[in-house]
Amino acid sequence: MHIPDGLLNPATLVTLWIVVILVMILGYFKMGKLFEKEDSEKLIPYIGVLAATIFAFQFVNYPVPGGTSGHLVGGTLVAVILGPWASVIILFLVLIVQSLFGDGGILALGANTFNMGIIGGIFGFYLVIFIVRILNKTSIKKEISVTIATAIGSYIAIVLASFICAVEIGISGAIPIGIAIPAMVYWHILIGIGEAIISALIVFYIYKVKPDLITTKSYMEDKAIFLNVSKYKKPIISIVIVVGGLLLMIAVGFTIGILSDAPDGLERVLIDQNGETWLENLVSPWIPLLSWITSDYGAAIVGIILSVVLMSSAFYLIIHYKKKISINIDKHKINN
Repeated sequence: MHIPDGLLNPATLVTLWIVVILVMILGYFKMGKLFEKEDSEKLIPYIGVLAATIFAFQFVNYPVPGGTSGHLVGGTLVAVILGPWASVIILFLVLIVQSLFGDGGILALGANTFNMGIIGGIFGFYLVIFIVRILNKTSIKKEISVTIATAIGSYIAIVLASFICAVEIGISGAIPIGIAIPAMVYWHILIGIGEAIISALIVFYIYKVKPDLITTKSYMEDKAIFLNVSKYKKPIISIVIVVGGLLLMIAVGFTIGILSDAPDGLERVLIDQNGETWLENLVSPWIPLLSWITSDYGAAIVGIILSVVLMSSAFYLIIHYKKKISINIDKHKINN
């Protein structure tokens, strides 16, 4: 669902950029006290690893019946782990890294972040919360109810995001809106199954191995839960294992051919309506900075490293300044 440059008209691009910038600014202030705790820097390595995971799963496509392919979007998944407002910022940064390889346009970052971060993250998260609170009234175990809710929320969110994406390309004149909507939604009804399964499995695994990494438990249970960040240790071994596992997964996938090079859902719709030549001739104002990396595996390694570095640096600054603002507010209260 990565929209390339040259597909959307300027009015749509600018409007979605404005919305995304405003939401990210709001998100900075809306992110909970979790990021203002004295030792909240201990979360940074985990956030970096989560970014690497999202990049890796967005980078590789799994085959979907009908001559197309899909990949994890991860907006709802990230929102369940770190909260909806943080998910928008994380998806935006991951999409920046992907645009360096030409996967999604740089001018279209606003539109892609809106679809995957705001629809996938914020809408998907509150849908998960709604489902979890219903399941909480049953005897289903907590990790199972959150897993089920994540699967359903992820699925509905990606189908809705595909609908929104279809409206965007329709009003931009690339494809008639009456054709774009049913075509995009049809493919993502299939692609969303993979999104639901992958997101649910990751959440279930985290709940089993380190449930404290699900920082939104207070929302899930509709009550205050104190998250003890101080017990987070430097996860050097975990980072090495996760990143190594991601690279091994990608290497094996390319080697035995289980990863698909078929067009994804959006590309399939554009090709079916306008032809492959039309898609290849879309005009972009820039050349992707890392397009010279021709090896898929080499691109995966570089992308995963960049994702970890960029995300860790960004959230170091976010945590640093949120704590600084919090300290200044506390001093002001004391002085008054």
